[in-house]
Amino acid sequence: MQRSNWPLLHGRTRPLKMKEWGDLAVMDPDAGKRPRGRGFLAAGKDWLHIDAGSALENPVVTLYAGDDPGAESGWDEVEEVTVISTTGFLSLCDSGYEPVRKENLATAGAGPYLMRVHASDRSSDGKKPRFLIQVIPGQRTGTEPEPPSSTIEEAAGPLLVRTSFERPEEWARLLQALEGGPEYYGSITVVDNRAYAGFTANQLQARIGRDDEGRPDSTLVLIADERTLATAEFPLLAVNNLPGDDDDPFRITLAAAGSFVVNMELANTSFGEWGRGVDFDGVYRQEHY
Repeated sequence: MQRSNWPLLHGRTRPLKMKEWGDLAVMDPDAGKRPRGRGFLAAGKDWLHIDAGSALENPVVTLYAGDDPGAESGWDEVEEVTVISTTGFLSLCDSGYEPVRKENLATAGAGPYLMRVHASDRSSDGKKPRFLIQVIPGQRTGTEPEPPSSTIEEAAGPLLVRTSFERPEEWARLLQALEGGPEYYGSITVVDNRAYAGFTANQLQARIGRDDEGRPDSTLVLIADERTLATAEFPLLAVNNLPGDDDDPFRITLAAAGSFVVNMELANTSFGEWGRGVDFDGVYRQEHY
């Protein structure tokens, strides 16, 4: 691929009308990677995949590369993720992984980049989807963190994912209680990876692996977020990941989570039944073995 001979891009470019409709990618086309994933954003080394939605209109894309300009308001969706560039080159590409602009968005060379993507009208009939993609160099320390994988863990069964890293002592107490608790906790896979700091339930669900028929590897997700670790009961956020189910997430204390997990695995009760049993503050506290 012919690379741009003007390697730096500062500030915003003019809005860009794509010639070929499909999903978007920020990547090095010569790195041999093929972006993939579910959800709005998915990331790996040298690539970011952006789900452009189901609208039939060609999108309008605005790029920003350089210092952090801050998040903007007025968008339907704003998400961010870190991408590691190993080659020092990233460009905006179409769904065929071909560059639509050849400017190098990796303005600081190889290393980590915060990708903040804003979107509106991704699935609005009769409207052009709009995107603002901000590519912001991260700190270079010599040892770069791994980017979040396209899939969290290839583990069947319920997951407990840590998304808050501000209270390490509370997290240690949670793990101690989990390890010393009933045998019903034994089927839970703990995911303790800073790559998922601040992730929402939807972002985590998008990174759970699926089989060839589209069934997720894990149908039940427990999230240890900031609220979980700020409360002595450890009220975990429970998320139903069964395809086709639209149950709202709810909080459940760590003490009650063991019975919840085993009853869900045995299909004794439905997720919605547990959700309807929360207290006035939205937390489920009963135990049913």
